[in-house]
Amino acid sequence: MDANLPSVVLVDDHVVVRNGLAELIEVMGHYEVSGQYSNGQELIDDLSLEGSKAPDLILMDLTMPVMSGEQAVTRLKELGWDIPVLILSLNTDEATIQRLYRLGIRGYLSKDCTAAGLREAIDDILKRGFHHSDIMHKALMAGDSSKDAKAPERDAILKKLTARELQFLRLVCNDAEYTYEQMATTMGVSRRTVDGYRESIFDKFDIKSKTGLVLFATRHRLTED
Repeated sequence: MDANLPSVVLVDDHVVVRNGLAELIEVMGHYEVSGQYSNGQELIDDLSLEGSKAPDLILMDLTMPVMSGEQAVTRLKELGWDIPVLILSLNTDEATIQRLYRLGIRGYLSKDCTAAGLREAIDDILKRGFHHSDIMHKALMAGDSSKDAKAPERDAILKKLTARELQFLRLVCNDAEYTYEQMATTMGVSRRTVDGYRESIFDKFDIKSKTGLVLFATRHRLTED
């Protein structure tokens, strides 16, 4: 195995699917498949072994025997293991995707995605910490999705944010993928001040990561004027 390549593990109860994904990922040349599991319990058990090395990314199905993908994501969170999870599933139920988002998944793809789409998702998660696909965007905006209905909630959130915190949040979501140092330069403040904006937003809205910031801002349309 090449220790210089990001490691990906596959969790799916269909051997043919796992093998096909493994071949596809290996052909991409940028990652290495370091493990395969037929259900979430096998994954959790292996990660629990003393001396085991956590992968850089978990690519996981949802519908599996013994322990489903959602149960596995829940267990990972309970154990405090912050390993990025990309869900690859035929299930496009919006309520399920919303629950998984709240549990901290980094991306969600349908199994009918293209090889290029899969590579983009893996790249995004390993480089940016998240992949915001159309399917996830649709799910997060679902339910009471009209702008008028969501306006009171959005307005309440905006009232809790200072102008500088909102500016910072929009830079976090910018397609230019600014680093925190670049955000500080753009805002004309120190890196320490930028860290203060981040921690303040974390505290106000119980957000735990940069990924959470992006998904939170997107869900509540905070990047819109």
